[in-house]
Amino acid sequence: MRVLLVGHDFDFSEAGGISRYSNELFNGLKKRVELGTIATGGIPRPLRVLMPIVVRGYDIVEAVYPDVAKIIKGNAKMVTMWHDLRLITKYAPSTQAKLHPKLVERYNVANRIIRYWTLSNYANSEAVIANSTKTMNEVVSYVKNVGVYDPKKLYRTIPLGIDDKFIRAKVWYGERQDFVYIGDIHVKNKNFVGLIEAFDSIVGAADDARLHIFTKSAGAEEFVREYTSKAKHIKDRNITLHLHATDEYIIETLRKAVACIFLSKDEGFGLPVLESLAVGTNVLVLKGNYIPREVIRYAIKASEDEVPKVALKLMQNPKEATPAAVKYAKGFTWERNVSMTIELYNEMLKL
Repeated sequence: MRVLLVGHDFDFSEAGGISRYSNELFNGLKKRVELGTIATGGIPRPLRVLMPIVVRGYDIVEAVYPDVAKIIKGNAKMVTMWHDLRLITKYAPSTQAKLHPKLVERYNVANRIIRYWTLSNYANSEAVIANSTKTMNEVVSYVKNVGVYDPKKLYRTIPLGIDDKFIRAKVWYGERQDFVYIGDIHVKNKNFVGLIEAFDSIVGAADDARLHIFTKSAGAEEFVREYTSKAKHIKDRNITLHLHATDEYIIETLRKAVACIFLSKDEGFGLPVLESLAVGTNVLVLKGNYIPREVIRYAIKASEDEVPKVALKLMQNPKEATPAAVKYAKGFTWERNVSMTIELYNEMLKL
């Protein structure tokens, strides 16, 4: 079987959450199929539709994101991988205008371009992969609403994996202290404002509380400074910002933490939840959030008003995540992801 992956990049030095997908898929597939790659990184999204990728000599082509490029598949069978719908719905216009102001004079221009090649790739695909039941439901609902849904395609939910370093990490049974947040802080759905407000209340009741923030968001220092300046109780000593931490350092801090506080309101997947549980640390999430149910199955859920109270209880009586939660999270491996992907490829070739 000859497979071509088309992705934004295949930079193995870069890691972090969902961006690992193309690299981990490459690492797993290259052991089992004849594999090729094309990277479109460096080309502004609004221009990629003008530079179509023509596929020759491959049995399967996978667009590791549906908007990665305009793909002309030829005789190959095509599958598109969907992580969420943000690129073509909520966040696309403003994001494109900020990144490429000279190319995109109006928000709706970028939106139309991205929608065009995303739906074109969907229409030309024999199969669709989604990373969670939530994302699959969103995709199906979206293509139905725009009138292009094809029930004859293969639709498969194949969950992402967490890095092997998190899976190999042992649960810490010693003293626990501090809270942790992992992820972007500049994106609205991550609810960083809500996190700071909740932590401010925690510090008001326990002035020695500390929050470790691991993020790769550009301008993170300014974001933290802006939001903590409005806080009543938070001091510099209460927050530690980590901008270039290795996985090893994240794991060492995370596995000894009281909890990971993850108050995002909307996630395509939510890898930090599973990463935290895999190393034995409880995760506190919002009730009624829009995160895949399979991801937050073992998380502790609280309303926005309840978060500080629940966090303080955890702080006063810190304990590791349950064995069932740890075992469940460690089951989200890239090996499983690749095996399920290969199964889908074989099914596609029979069509």
